[in-house]
Amino acid sequence: MDVIFIVREKCNGCYACVRNCPVKAIRVKEGVAEVMNERCIACGICISICAAGAIQARTDIGIVWQLLGEHTPVIAILSSAFPAAFPEVQPRQMVAALKKMGFNEVMETAFGAELVCREYGRLVRGSEGKPILSSTCPAVVSFIEKFHPELTSNIAPIVSPMVAMGRIIKWQYNPEAKVVFIGPCVGKKVESEDENVAGVIDAVLAFPELKGMLAMRGIAPVSEEEEQFSGPTPYLGRLFSVPGGLPKIAGISEDLLLNDVVVAEGIDRTINCLRELAQGKIRTRFMDLFFCQGCIGGPEIDNDMSLCRRREIIVNYTSEGANPARTESDVEKYAGIDLSRRFANRYTELPAPREGEISTVLGQINKLRTEHQLNCGACGYSSCRELAIAVCQGVAESEMCWPYLVEKLQSTQDDLLQAEKLTSLGQMAASIAHEINNPLAGVLIYTKLLSKKVAGGTFVQEEALGYLSKMESELIRSSKIIRNLLDFARQTEPLLRLVDINQVLEQALSLVSHQAQLQNIEVVKEFTPSLPKVMADFDQLQQVFTNLALNAIQSMPDGGKVTIRSS
Repeated sequence: MDVIFIVREKCNGCYACVRNCPVKAIRVKEGVAEVMNERCIACGICISICAAGAIQARTDIGIVWQLLGEHTPVIAILSSAFPAAFPEVQPRQMVAALKKMGFNEVMETAFGAELVCREYGRLVRGSEGKPILSSTCPAVVSFIEKFHPELTSNIAPIVSPMVAMGRIIKWQYNPEAKVVFIGPCVGKKVESEDENVAGVIDAVLAFPELKGMLAMRGIAPVSEEEEQFSGPTPYLGRLFSVPGGLPKIAGISEDLLLNDVVVAEGIDRTINCLRELAQGKIRTRFMDLFFCQGCIGGPEIDNDMSLCRRREIIVNYTSEGANPARTESDVEKYAGIDLSRRFANRYTELPAPREGEISTVLGQINKLRTEHQLNCGACGYSSCRELAIAVCQGVAESEMCWPYLVEKLQSTQDDLLQAEKLTSLGQMAASIAHEINNPLAGVLIYTKLLSKKVAGGTFVQEEALGYLSKMESELIRSSKIIRNLLDFARQTEPLLRLVDINQVLEQALSLVSHQAQLQNIEVVKEFTPSLPKVMADFDQLQQVFTNLALNAIQSMPDGGKVTIRSS
């Protein structure tokens, strides 16, 4: 199962995920978003910004419950950011809570950071070649592998503290144990399955998942007695989750004048740094990169505390009960653990559309001319041209353009209104045909009478003029009916003007009066004279009143009385 996925039924098509995904790993198909895993770097941003809750991360809760139900020892390793995620809980109360939940032991991943950061110190101090990139943030590693594979040789060949701690346990501390990492990062779920480091982490829980499991068992960590952590003891490794923690622990100078170390947190800064490094614009020895504001800014920390407050909590915890001598002893004990790893080229390229194809899409959304390209970003892309390219690549749809969609909906609405008019005409066709046929039949009779009199030599001019006058009257009546029908059926732009409601009602009823007579329905008009005129579209009001009258007539198949009242 994919680590990040979208529940189609919950997606409301807001395109917030497209707009915020730093690598555009979201495809829209039939108006619904879906994750392109070959491009996704599992940074978790889309999950945090999805208001509908449609974007979710795969949960390992079921796996963990299963592990806890078996007889094999299960060890929980807590991210160094955990005190900032549970500020109301004393760190050692969390140990008691996890043991109560079923874990045999609880350790701090911060000790893995002790070993990893020392390895970084040795690597950077001994480096005189190309810049070294930190490999501790799984989202950064995925980004480089998928979008800048030319920089994979720059990545420090060192595992993350999570993997280091897993190796410590699996390769030396207790090879029989199962290891569950608990932290603030969705990307750790992907990292734990990476073929280059897999096999030492059996499950990954995000902090909210842990909270859910504790609540399920009715365990409140804040009410538990404190218990000691198991395993090796960290010291400065507890600072790893704080921005700049790695250089501090590794003893790497951050002297600005030397420009040896660059620390960049946040998506935009990190991506820009990597882009400029690939372009040869940056010269430095070491770059410590995080997509978040350090691990204390991870997407799975669900409290509202500021980064400053979180940092303060971590720093205070690092100082409390520190035992540097024991830490050094444990570092020597596990100094033989292999901390190396490799990286892969996972680059996938979307097809590059031709200029003609891009122009065709821009034309479809009425954005072919530069002045029509609003670049509003509502679609999730920064420009109309980027959207057109994405459409050509099959990862977006023209309907994602909101201005175009509004125009299209307006056109569709106009078509529906016209179709409704024609439907109403169809319903009135029989009665209208009969109403027109009556005066035409009269004209035909008078025509035959005149023809007969002329043929019989009894033609009288005054009588003929009378016949012609009656024929004219009947034809005028037919012409008026046809004109009303044409006015009703005509598709026109809405025109607001002052209209007389009674006049609109009269014209609407003239179209349905004969159908009412055929169904033995009496139409009673109770119009209030001298009503003030209203600002409206005459034709659209007439259509509304005609439809209402037709509905009333059709609902009375056995006849009756319909009262039309204006006031």
